[in-house]
Amino acid sequence: MFKKFITYITQRHRISAISVLCLIAIYASAQMMISPHVDVDILQVPQKPQSQQKPQQAKGKQKVIDIVFSKELFTRAGSDVKILKDSVIFFHDGAYLYCDSAYYDEKMNSFNAFSNVRMEQGDTLFLYGNYMHYDGNTRVVMFRENVRLEHGSGTLFTDSLNYDRMMNIGYYFDGGMLVDSLNELTSYWGQYEPALKLATFKDSVILVNNKFKLYSDRLKYNTDTKIATIYTPTKIVSDSGIIYSSKGWYNTATEESLLLDQSTIVNKQGNRILRGDSISYHKAKGYGEVFGNMFLQDTTKKVILRGHYGFYNELTDYALATDSAYCIEYSQGDTLYIHADTLKLIAIVDSIKPTNQKIQKHTKVAADSLHSDSIGKLHSDSLHTQPVNISSSLEPLPSALPPAKKEEPKVTTFREIKAYYGVRFYRSDMQGVCDSLQFNSRDSILHMYKDPVLWNTNRQLYGDTIDIYMNDSTIDHMHVKRYSFSIEQKDSLHYNQLKSRSMKLFFQNKQLERVLAEGNVETISYPEEKNKELSGILNWLESSYLQIFMKDGAFEKLVTWPKSVGKTTPFDLITPEQLRLTDFYWYDYLRPLDKDDIFRKVSRKASDVKPQRSKTSVFNREE
Repeated sequence: MFKKFITYITQRHRISAISVLCLIAIYASAQMMISPHVDVDILQVPQKPQSQQKPQQAKGKQKVIDIVFSKELFTRAGSDVKILKDSVIFFHDGAYLYCDSAYYDEKMNSFNAFSNVRMEQGDTLFLYGNYMHYDGNTRVVMFRENVRLEHGSGTLFTDSLNYDRMMNIGYYFDGGMLVDSLNELTSYWGQYEPALKLATFKDSVILVNNKFKLYSDRLKYNTDTKIATIYTPTKIVSDSGIIYSSKGWYNTATEESLLLDQSTIVNKQGNRILRGDSISYHKAKGYGEVFGNMFLQDTTKKVILRGHYGFYNELTDYALATDSAYCIEYSQGDTLYIHADTLKLIAIVDSIKPTNQKIQKHTKVAADSLHSDSIGKLHSDSLHTQPVNISSSLEPLPSALPPAKKEEPKVTTFREIKAYYGVRFYRSDMQGVCDSLQFNSRDSILHMYKDPVLWNTNRQLYGDTIDIYMNDSTIDHMHVKRYSFSIEQKDSLHYNQLKSRSMKLFFQNKQLERVLAEGNVETISYPEEKNKELSGILNWLESSYLQIFMKDGAFEKLVTWPKSVGKTTPFDLITPEQLRLTDFYWYDYLRPLDKDDIFRKVSRKASDVKPQRSKTSVFNREE
């Protein structure tokens, strides 16, 4: 259209006055077609600006474009279009427009400007380009070729930009770049609102910062606050890892962010994943808070932490979860599920520094010390020998030896799990409840504190503290400290019982192999016939120490020392008081039945609450 207009100017003697009017009409129609009121969903180029700002209504009569200055101004015969050349300046409604030459149509209240075009609106907004068309009625200016928009600290580069002065919005539709003091943003389509200092980007959006890169399909960016607002699936890549989010905001200056809709943070090694409904992430400080459906997984340490609230410090590798918190630990082969009010994951770094051995140039040793044994002990008569200098018998060392390689300390990281208040856990070979729990992957020991109860097959253990020692994926042995009580259910009425100050249980191939009870031992047992039926008698025994040996899960023999007292009673002579030892409690209703049952809330029956121990009790002394 513009080429036709120029042809009209250069070949005016061939065109009649009627043709001029037709050309102007066609030009006006074309101007309306490319105006920013075109529906975005219908046409891709150009798209209308997206803003909630209300356009300013023109008051009264439309303002006419004023010619401020031009070294040359003339018209050609048969045309009302004014031709301006050299240092041309226009003024319209608060804006100055500059160019080297222009065609000004006073009737249409518009002009086309060429070469070194520029628009200045106030003292903060500047537009530059090679070509400009301005419509004084709609107050829309179109810049083409090498376009540059400057506002504050931000500069926008593109080849095609439309600026609506009425709505105070500029937009490009064929690729552009916005650069400020911190970031560089590129996209296929974009718009900028100077009043809000807000830029909107669509289609192939890339934000480049010296610390990270952001990839998205739609993004808003504030050049003042440096905050990028996320609306669609977005990936933020940095040296520390990758962030995946479809909604939220990211402060590119402070690297603080709020990530919504189950956003995910993955560390650079790819072995640690953090996810949640909303994550308040402080990347520079290395921590994040998670609100709602927290999920933290360490694929190297093989542990998962979940809860409705969580905190994670990626610098110290510390994590906390509360509110329906539970942990899944699968490093031992058999998965352990733990639920508690509060759960913590703590990284323990263990480093071994290499020993540096220095070569001594002159070493004095006893002559017969060459005959010392393998651990370096000298023979007794070596004390009576004279020291000699062995350096004289050796060839001289080279004057320059290559520098010894500095060995870096070997660093190994272990995982510690701590659970507090209302702990319930489930594993296929054991289940338990207690007030607090601790597990360390370095020594594979599970500690249960305060009223712990542990179940293994048909056996129940409880005491003051229980330590469970793992060997790979199986239980190696257990230690029940203070007030130890072991119960094995034979039927609904009869229970084998063992009570002592301390008790250790040893396992082989997931079966109980040996039991050692120490201090104030008391036991009730029901012998079995070969067909596994009860023999009909009750054995009661009391001793200081007791050891039980098992074979293939069945009783083999019992040893007591130094002295023991026992009694055997037939079933028909047993009184109800003889069936139970003191402090007998059967907590089967507390036992977690599967990995989902750890969330079941259950309290001890009033009749099963153990009485407070006397501080002078023999059980309170240290072992």
